Amino acid sequence: MRLRGWGRLLGQANAGTLAEGRWATNLASFFKNEIQIHSLVYALIFLLLAETVIVSWFMNDPLWPFVLTYAQRAMKAAQLLLLGGFVLVAAGAMLQRKEPSPFRYLGGIAVSLWKGNIAPRYAYACTVMTVFFAAFLYNKMLIPKLNAFHWDATFAEWDRLLFGGWQPWQLLHPFLSTPSATIFLDVMYALWIPLVFIGWCLSFASPNVPAAVRHRYWLATVASWIVIGLVLASAFSSAGPCYFEKLITDQPSPYAGLNAYLSSVHAAYPLGSTLTKEYLWDIYQGGYDIPGGISAMPSMHNAQAALFAAAGYCVSRRLGHVMLAYAVIIFVGSIHLGWHYAIDGIVGALLALVIWWIAGMVVKRGDAASVGLS
Repeated sequence: MRLRGWGRLLGQANAGTLAEGRWATNLASFFKNEIQIHSLVYALIFLLLAETVIVSWFMNDPLWPFVLTYAQRAMKAAQLLLLGGFVLVAAGAMLQRKEPSPFRYLGGIAVSLWKGNIAPRYAYACTVMTVFFAAFLYNKMLIPKLNAFHWDATFAEWDRLLFGGWQPWQLLHPFLSTPSATIFLDVMYALWIPLVFIGWCLSFASPNVPAAVRHRYWLATVASWIVIGLVLASAFSSAGPCYFEKLITDQPSPYAGLNAYLSSVHAAYPLGSTLTKEYLWDIYQGGYDIPGGISAMPSMHNAQAALFAAAGYCVSRRLGHVMLAYAVIIFVGSIHLGWHYAIDGIVGALLALVIWWIAGMVVKRGDAASVGLS
């Protein structure tokens, strides 16, 4: 964001401050109005949380470790956003406005973000998101217990038929079989986690995001993670290409070449994706009693990336282009890094866009009803 973009944002923040001491009242009013108007989002979150609490109590399996896991991820995402944003703003202030004291300038920004209710709104969104995703992860870990992984061979065959007798990774391999390309995709794939948090929370906190877009994004995101990430993931329980040879032992793995290549790159340049795969498999086998779940179909990485792009275009054309490019990178990376079958990503992205369209209709009707009652 350019410095003048930050100026507009801070100007709106200061405009929301009004008289000294009134910002807390305005913030409380905002939250009350938000929950009343968009009760469907909070109802979905509450129902998932209630189900999770009941199941965890019945199984004598505490939910707190899952809450702590996502609280840590939310904090890391916030730190990444704040550190990156403050560095860029301080550098821009020194170069463009020649601020004598960048630290004093950043302090003023921090006060404006707080009194303009941007920081409290971001913190609130982080809290809601932490609770929601803690419940999600708890339920995701139950998937192989409720329905064992048995779709992997089917999805591998569907990929082969869809791509003319080739596995998708084989078509990509001539272009991506260099350490630099693999490392780039590995880094982009790892950025997805903080972007999920930043996208969720910043869409709620930023005055530059229209209210209708914010409401639509939250509803589509919550619905996608429940419908795609839990309901359909349970029905089509699968682990992904990286675990194919561990699960399907009665036939040669069509991903042996890909996994061998990734292992060779990892030996020289440690890949975060490879470390995560090993970590999740150890959890799945009971090696670690900590949160972590495996699920391939449909791909939530690709579903969420599609929502990034859809929401991005509603904010600005430039942001939409960036998020669309990122969605393509995630799709390619999910195949090249061995996380997903191509069909996982295609189905996940298409379903997310359908949910995005439905969420738009719901929000439009809700806004029309609000206007009619006012």
